[in-house]
Amino acid sequence: MFNVFFNRVMKVLGIETSGNIGGISLCENQQCIITKTFSGIVQHERELVPAIKDALEEAHWQINDIEVIAVNVGPGSYTGLRIGVTCAKTLGYALNRPVVDVPIFDIIAENYHSGSTLSLCPIIDARRKHVYACVYLFEGNRKKRLTEFLVIEPEKLLALLPRPVTIFGDGIPLYKEIFSQEDIIIEAEYYAIPKPEHVALLGEKLYVSGYQCALEKLLPLYLQR
Repeated sequence: MFNVFFNRVMKVLGIETSGNIGGISLCENQQCIITKTFSGIVQHERELVPAIKDALEEAHWQINDIEVIAVNVGPGSYTGLRIGVTCAKTLGYALNRPVVDVPIFDIIAENYHSGSTLSLCPIIDARRKHVYACVYLFEGNRKKRLTEFLVIEPEKLLALLPRPVTIFGDGIPLYKEIFSQEDIIIEAEYYAIPKPEHVALLGEKLYVSGYQCALEKLLPLYLQR
């Protein structure tokens, strides 16, 4: 069942605290209107709430104008994710607003648009000789997941990848010898930086499709080996 907000303008707050560069974004009717960023995981807890307040003031929104809260749930920095998820959950309870949990793979996949390949795979370092990954297929302007969210050894991921494929992320430099193949295009690592505006925009799309996360179940996404 589609949400009752589907056919009207929505105001969404996106929260991104999964890595060294954090931020928030206010989006309205699938358009980003204000984004605030801050650096350093240790700064996220200190700067997140002031950034939200500043953005609301600049947008001339009241805090009660926020209709949906979207948050990156990772995988990523344990400390950073905990800060973002706690803030989203607190706002959800305080404002009685829905919260949407958005996985980092979907967020960073939005940084890349179809180029010379029809498939895409963000790869994130999971340590201990493993990576996090998810394979996507371009279908027009949309991206369809071809796999679940994976925590996998690089050699096994290589065997799963469709060809040709574009890959990017901080999980590649450690295993560049494995992924350096003729039919694998390695893109710049900056494509793997999650953007708060994509958190908000994806959160809105998920919400109008009928999805939201039960607040008591809102947790960072940790993938088990």
